[in-house]
Amino acid sequence: MRTQQPKPGPQLTVSDVAPLIAFYVDVFDAVSTERECLLDGRVLQAEMIVGGYHLTAVEWYDDPAIEGGDGPAVLTVAPDDPQLLIDRALAAGAKLEPSLDGATGVMFRDPAGQRWAVTGAILPQ
Repeated sequence: MRTQQPKPGPQLTVSDVAPLIAFYVDVFDAVSTERECLLDGRVLQAEMIVGGYHLTAVEWYDDPAIEGGDGPAVLTVAPDDPQLLIDRALAAGAKLEPSLDGATGVMFRDPAGQRWAVTGAILPQ
């Protein structure tokens, strides 16, 4: 991924932060910038640089619901190797989604429900 000042991203509310951190590290080579842990070691909150965005993930005990019919905003990334990123995302549990308005690239939803558009990628066969 290119290094530059991260853009502001969303706060994600999930039932378990640790697997989400692992997903972002595996797929995006995310960098954790801050973690708040409980005494038992469970991650309560984490801040990360993910795909050029500064994201915050917070643990919530209820099932997090995606508000609205379309869900969260789409974050767009333009990785050096878009196919590798798509392959890694799918292998780590992401789900493909239809592109918006015939947009070019591939869109997927990560395990936290965040939608990502990957420019320069084509759908896997």
